Amino acid sequence: MNSHTPSSHTLTSNFNVVLPPPPMADAAVEVTDEALMEAIQRQDASALETFIQRYRRLCKTAILRTISDDTAAEDVLQECFLELWRHAGHYDPAKGRPLAWLMVLCRRRAIDHVRRSQVYCRVKDRMEEECRNTEAVIQDANADNEQADVSRLLNEHLDALPESQSHVIRLAFLKGMTQREVAAYTQQPLGTVKTRMELGLRKLRASLQRSHINALEAA
Repeated sequence: MNSHTPSSHTLTSNFNVVLPPPPMADAAVEVTDEALMEAIQRQDASALETFIQRYRRLCKTAILRTISDDTAAEDVLQECFLELWRHAGHYDPAKGRPLAWLMVLCRRRAIDHVRRSQVYCRVKDRMEEECRNTEAVIQDANADNEQADVSRLLNEHLDALPESQSHVIRLAFLKGMTQREVAAYTQQPLGTVKTRMELGLRKLRASLQRSHINALEAA
């Protein structure tokens, strides 16, 4: 292995922190892209650094055409150069120039990033919707439980009334009948229905008040 071969840590550090100064103009003329790619395929780190200096700005511009966020574009650029180092052997000079191969790589990785971001957003939105639905279900369940408790308490107090009184109250308040409808349904005179309902409601009110007082004292 070439003595200049970088470790993954060294390579990443070079990308993010320190890059060598741009090559001199005459050196740029002397070293072609094809020669640099051949050296990179032999794991020559200095050739990679020269290639990065030569095309870093161009590659980032290409990535920014797909990704509008500068920080995300920089991350994708680092991925591209790291992939260039690791998979330079995939480059085939018969299929095009090194720069064209690199530009295709940059476009693909930029598109991959956008797709991952879209998937993440969809999953995030779905999770938030599920949380809202779950919260609504819990609230509905709590409301149902409270309603069930009220109904159970009311039925207990109604059961304590005389049957004739609890019956007309159930028809009026639980079935939604008017007093005349209750009279017709029970085949009782309207005056009898009114009297039974008035007596029953008076007893029911007193029973509920006693129950409330007992609950407060118990608390």
